[in-house]
Amino acid sequence: MARNVTVDILRMLFAFVIVFHHVLMGTQFHIYGYLAVDFFFIVSGYMVINSYRRYRNEGNEIGVIRYCAHKLMSFLPYLIFAVVVYAIVSGSIAYDNTGRFDRFLASAWFEMEDVFLVSMLGFYRDELIWYLSSLMICSAIIWFLLRRFDSNFSRYAAPIITVLLLIIIIAESNTISTPNHFVYGVVKKGLLRGLACMCLGVFAYECVGFSERIQFSKDRLVLGIIEIVCYLTVLVCILFLHPTDDVGRRVYDIMMIVLLFVALVITFSNRSIVYDFVQKYEWLGKRSVELAVGSLLLYLNHAYIIAAWNQWGPDNIILEAFVVVILAIIMSFLCYHAGKWIRKGIEYAVKEAVPSQS
Repeated sequence: MARNVTVDILRMLFAFVIVFHHVLMGTQFHIYGYLAVDFFFIVSGYMVINSYRRYRNEGNEIGVIRYCAHKLMSFLPYLIFAVVVYAIVSGSIAYDNTGRFDRFLASAWFEMEDVFLVSMLGFYRDELIWYLSSLMICSAIIWFLLRRFDSNFSRYAAPIITVLLLIIIIAESNTISTPNHFVYGVVKKGLLRGLACMCLGVFAYECVGFSERIQFSKDRLVLGIIEIVCYLTVLVCILFLHPTDDVGRRVYDIMMIVLLFVALVITFSNRSIVYDFVQKYEWLGKRSVELAVGSLLLYLNHAYIIAAWNQWGPDNIILEAFVVVILAIIMSFLCYHAGKWIRKGIEYAVKEAVPSQS
């Protein structure tokens, strides 16, 4: 199956939304960019079931551990680079504030913990890599459920789980943000939120298959308009519409997730004028993988730049936004190439550790 270039373009777009969300956080220009994370969760859920069905149709039985190991290796080299740089920056900030080397080591280690991806299980607090922690845990859960129940899970259980989890989250804390909050003191919100949206992505896969049976006049035009309106509405609301009352936040968050779901079903169906337009530009197709990887690299490599700027940069939000974006792009480029060498190191270590079957 060819890559969906539109999805990869949207990945990059929403990655920048997350960057600006963190840059503008706590200022009068703040945006509700946390909703961009739900776009990635829904896409990830779709990709999990897409991979499962592809392996199944090829006659390959892939267990949970093997699948998660493959998924982990897709981003672990980049994560290691970003976490090491973040640890150095965080330790330097701590040393600059206290003049104590032990505080450098403590702060650096606090950031190094992120590489273990278990923050959503409550072992430690994580403000950024929580997304990847939730992604890995939820991917394992969903892969297991797909192997055990297959279509019964994707068609019936997945949407029910989504609705129930979102109700639990919204009823307890009014918003899906603040991922480190323990819902009813038991489970981190980021984990429940990830599972809810990834299950929605699984259900989106089934909806795409169902939509292929529905044909009507000028369907590509109509679906394209709906797709564009949904994405634009989400972006406009993220940028400009920020309800603060409890009821408003509840309705707002749910509506944004519904709009993202509807838009992504159309995007993945390849049945719109948006798809037709994007397909005209072959160079976009050739850069599709780079856009997908680039969105991940931006996500991983912007937070420590913001932290460094807040410590040593001038108090100028416009200059900060510009510098953070430029440096995040540069560090993403370095992360990409460093990740290649880190990957080779990991593969060599695994090869040496696991005896060959000959």
